[in-house]
Amino acid sequence: MEVDLYIRVSTDEQADKGYSQRSQFEVLTRHCEQNFYKVRHVIYEDHSAKTFDRPEWQKYLTRIKNSRGRNKGLVLFTKWDRFSRNAGDAYSMINLLKVSNIEPQAIEQPLDMAIPESKIMLAIYLATPEVENDRRALNIFYGIRRATKEGRYLKKAPYGYKNKAKEDGTKFIDVVDKEAEIIREAFNLVATGDFSVEHVFRSMREKGLRMSKANFWRMLRSKHYIGKIFVAAFKDEDAHYVEGQHDGIIAIPTFLKVQDVLDGKKSSKIRKSKPLLNDRLPLRGFLSCPICEKNISGSGSRSKTGKYHYYYHCKSPCKFRIRAEIANNGISQLLNDFTLRPGMVSFIKDEITGLLNIKLSQNNQNRDGLLAKIERANSKLKKARNLLVEDKIDAEDFNSIKRECQSEIDSSENQISALKLTPKKDFKVMIDRGLMVMGRLGELYENASVEEKKIILSSTFSKKITFSGEKVRTPEVNKFVKLIYLINSGLSSKKKGTNPLKSDLCRQVELARFELASR
Repeated sequence: MEVDLYIRVSTDEQADKGYSQRSQFEVLTRHCEQNFYKVRHVIYEDHSAKTFDRPEWQKYLTRIKNSRGRNKGLVLFTKWDRFSRNAGDAYSMINLLKVSNIEPQAIEQPLDMAIPESKIMLAIYLATPEVENDRRALNIFYGIRRATKEGRYLKKAPYGYKNKAKEDGTKFIDVVDKEAEIIREAFNLVATGDFSVEHVFRSMREKGLRMSKANFWRMLRSKHYIGKIFVAAFKDEDAHYVEGQHDGIIAIPTFLKVQDVLDGKKSSKIRKSKPLLNDRLPLRGFLSCPICEKNISGSGSRSKTGKYHYYYHCKSPCKFRIRAEIANNGISQLLNDFTLRPGMVSFIKDEITGLLNIKLSQNNQNRDGLLAKIERANSKLKKARNLLVEDKIDAEDFNSIKRECQSEIDSSENQISALKLTPKKDFKVMIDRGLMVMGRLGELYENASVEEKKIILSSTFSKKITFSGEKVRTPEVNKFVKLIYLINSGLSSKKKGTNPLKSDLCRQVELARFELASR
């Protein structure tokens, strides 16, 4: 009798080394010699037995179909799990082979298909490996879920991180410094509300960001960057976040500001204008037309010689325009004229130090209140659990109470994380550095990148800037800047018995967004 030998391994490693294949071949050929079988074909396979969508098996089926029944005989394998690990697919394949006069047979688990009771044993042989597969998959699922709830990130590391393993084989993700810097800058720019997400995305792409626009939006929403791990819903357990074992790249307050911007809770006229990156046109989005008072755009025009000339211009019929070089120099000169007011340095230092101390004290008080709220929620949850054990409430009521308490606990923990309880650095040193930087605002602006120039302008001027001819009209600055710098226009005289400087500063110091970095 002519027979075909089917040899299958379950892993690529076995296929590469050949140990399992060689063992199966020796067992099958020995069986053929003992039973005087003539080996017709030997089929080697290295794919999973979950389905029959295997390359070599499909070739074998094509061959026996083309033979139109002339290849009568057996197809031998060592055990039924070499043939299939899915009972339903196996029965269908056995019937298909039967049509072609081919009978499958496992030499270590022989069955006489002519005996009806053999089908019971066949079901056991086929179901056992299928159950083993399902149990193994379930164990893996529970293991992954347990590790996830412990705060471990087991998938491919997101942008800004890299997959690593400890000496004991434990996997974790670690921060990639270069990518993390790009991510921080992206979040900080979006958080200001002064730039569109499209603008920030293109800017970061120029700096080395490697991801699509859709993934960039998903990144801005991902809590992985604040050190959280998502746990999916399963059975009676709701989806939730746990504290991850990896380091967060983004501070929680910055992340929350970004969510407000994306949700439309924080609006900005400049952000809506979607300024484009152009080193020659840093004032785009900050100028208004002196004739029609509409926003001024900017662009470059190419001359006959091939050289580009840049202008800020109005799109309305008034056709106002000004050379970009003149406007840029005018703003630089204006900022160079900003001089710190006499006596303001020591006054600001004392006032801001005092206000920061008050703020830190308030944060500590708020933290105590939030901890008390967490304790009350845990106590309520404990009582509900006892009532459930005593059958005084049903599972549905308990789950409702649990969700309510867990929501309150998560909210309080997030608020505690967002509180600045202790300064990370000596804020007195930071204040000194900031005042030193503000003493050379013009120089800082001239040496800044286009993004940094936009931050300086939006932090300094409260309204759009206009030009009268080629000269800058006196722009309106925000109140905090007016208090710091010697700016004559609009300053009120000090009234007897009052200190408007101090009261205004106390109201403005926490609201003003004046973020300058020393270079």
